[in-house]
Amino acid sequence: MEATGVYWIPLFEVLDRLGFEVILVNGRQTKRAAARKSDVLDCQWISR
Repeated sequence: MEATGVYWIPLFEVLDRLGFEVILVNGRQTKRAAARKSDVLDCQWISR
């Protein structure tokens, strides 16, 4: 999950409560990474 602002907090809590392994990433650090063409590819890259 890429965190920006405070919008991630409720989703993070729900997913965590449901037993998902949720990893929070600083959006500024991932922004410096190589450009991705879609959100799907971006989230796959972040998960690695």
